[in-house]
Amino acid sequence: MLRIVSLFFRLSFRNQGIVLGTVFLSFYCYFLFKIRPTWIRFGRIQHDKLESKNIDWELVNDIRESIRLVSKRFPFHLVCRHEAYVAKIWLNYYNIPYTIYIGFKYGDDNSIKGHAWTEVQERQITGFCDPKEYVIQTTYS
Repeated sequence: MLRIVSLFFRLSFRNQGIVLGTVFLSFYCYFLFKIRPTWIRFGRIQHDKLESKNIDWELVNDIRESIRLVSKRFPFHLVCRHEAYVAKIWLNYYNIPYTIYIGFKYGDDNSIKGHAWTEVQERQITGFCDPKEYVIQTTYS
């Protein structure tokens, strides 16, 4: 625990804010998915991709890393849809265009496995996977 706290204080002020916000948003998303999943809105279905030439990639990487770190150390089990929703909130806050993909594939035991991942200009932010393995059912942006 002491190692995590010392690591936190070595971060820049912006990264500290993003990590603290990600912790809060992770709690919010976890309980929202448990209590009121019908309130969840990922964005517009099949909306055209918005391209932006002026994306702050350092900020996008900070958001990605904060979601990854919080997800690893979070007391509850966060899954891909939680991470995608947190990324959606952060990317909307900073007006960064994104796309959330929901896809399915057959597992090793012939069960259907679902997965959600977030991309910013074809770069994965959450839910790291090989998109070619999945049949994409829906995209949100």
